[in-house]
Amino acid sequence: MSNRTRALISVMIGNTIFGFSFIFSKLALQITLPSVMIAVRFLMAFAALNLIAFFGRKIMVSDGEGGRRPLVEFSLKGKPLGSVLLLALFQPILYFLCESYGIVYTSAAFAGTIIAVIPVAGIIFDVVIMHSRVRARQVICAVLSAVGVAITTIGAVGMRSSLLGLVILLGAVCAGALFYVFSKKSGEHFNALEQTYVMFAAGSLVYAVFALVQCRGRYDELIFSALAEPRFILPVLYLAILSSVVAFIFLNYGTVRVTVSEAAIFANLTTVISIVAGVVFLHETFTPFQIAGALIIIGSVYVANRTKGGSTQKQQNT
Repeated sequence: MSNRTRALISVMIGNTIFGFSFIFSKLALQITLPSVMIAVRFLMAFAALNLIAFFGRKIMVSDGEGGRRPLVEFSLKGKPLGSVLLLALFQPILYFLCESYGIVYTSAAFAGTIIAVIPVAGIIFDVVIMHSRVRARQVICAVLSAVGVAITTIGAVGMRSSLLGLVILLGAVCAGALFYVFSKKSGEHFNALEQTYVMFAAGSLVYAVFALVQCRGRYDELIFSALAEPRFILPVLYLAILSSVVAFIFLNYGTVRVTVSEAAIFANLTTVISIVAGVVFLHETFTPFQIAGALIIIGSVYVANRTKGGSTQKQQNT
């Protein structure tokens, strides 16, 4: 299996895990505020990353050449932090803020349609910032995948929009696309675990403060009671461990090894997974528009990445 294939599979796995996160977010949000859920999620994820970094460095394994090496390579010492701090700024800080408040001023269906433009923005940033060559097929498929997401929202209840909400959501689109750019840039100096560690160190700090400020005077009701409720803790464990630690490690690993354009188009797979998960686990309705949109998204992702020829792919396999 080539490096590029492994990378694309990693990106696909990461976005598949994200697709199931909507179910667990719905369950957790029945108990408390979004800010509390996000803060607890990030704090749990950061704690898990510290355990992985600490114990992973203590466990020694064979290096295949007769020597021994730590199971996990982790060190931030002496490395340039600029690009990885920008990575953390765009994802999770700005992306989650813009997405959350964008939904406040629009509807979930409208927000999902706008967020689907991330692959298109990813192509623009790939050309402008990374100076990559992008094939016409990638552009067409990115646009088609966004169209596929839009089709899944046809007939959605409560479809509404506003100019302020649109502007905020476009901020989320830019942040989401720039995540792929700076994941690739910071990947020149940091491995996937180190990138994810910095992301959630920053995210847990920002959102813990945000939750404390928003809940002041109601800590018992909104925070401590939620922490004592299994219906909150179990979904957040999924969000923290799988949808945060595991998913972002896969994404950061894969994004370094393919172009930004190739990685970003997988973002819309989360829509397909969330629809299927809703039908299977929450018994939601699977409409013909959703079927059509899902097929367009899957087809676009496949066509955009199916060939191995071309200079970019050859470089990724070396």
